[in-house]
Amino acid sequence: MEGFVRGNIVVIEFPYSNLKDSRRRPVLILKTPKGEDVIVLQITSSSNEKPVEILIKKEDFRQGGLKRDSHIRIDKIASIDKSLIKYKIGSLNKEKFDKIVNEVCNYLKS
Repeated sequence: MEGFVRGNIVVIEFPYSNLKDSRRRPVLILKTPKGEDVIVLQITSSSNEKPVEILIKKEDFRQGGLKRDSHIRIDKIASIDKSLIKYKIGSLNKEKFDKIVNEVCNYLKS
């Protein structure tokens, strides 16, 4: 399996908060700690919670991309096993990724 790194956008079966159901969707890899897990943020194409969303556009990618502008949900964080990753879509550029990390840190501090 391909080595996934911070800033990659991949597709997984993202769990709902009830942990019983899931939906295939893209996620941003936030961190790849030691072991078999990665920490990810949910991505959605529809905007519903502006205070906890960061818009990502085609120009925010250094490689690949999504079909449409989408939103990173900084309040939807999950730790998943790497084996659940279906495939890689692309990678964000450093500037956008750093902005997202800062926003996540600020969100967790508040």
